[in-house]
Amino acid sequence: CAARLRRMDENCRITVFEKGPYASWANCGLPYYVGNVIKEQSSLIITSPQNFKDRFNIDVLPLHEVTGIDVSEKHVTVKDYVAQTEMTVAYDSLVLSPGAKPIKPPIPGIDLPGVFAVRTI
Repeated sequence: CAARLRRMDENCRITVFEKGPYASWANCGLPYYVGNVIKEQSSLIITSPQNFKDRFNIDVLPLHEVTGIDVSEKHVTVKDYVAQTEMTVAYDSLVLSPGAKPIKPPIPGIDLPGVFAVRTI
């Protein structure tokens, strides 16, 4: 999404706040990791925040969670999990991509060892 925005406008400032520790990872590889075909978790990491900056001029801030949006003032409240601080960041346009959690249906055996809900690393 952020790389597509960059292609649409080469001059705008783009910041991505990522609650988790990774800038980009291969979710399609998760079944192979769980199945032990891919041995190292690090093999699922596609790129780093620095690579996003160098290649696309996009600031990716892992371990930062947007905890509030003030639409009238056009700013977001962001929690920095590393520094244990909170900040307010202004925006002109805002794209929300809040992610999801896997649904575990209430079926017998869903919590047995070896049964996985594959969503994130």
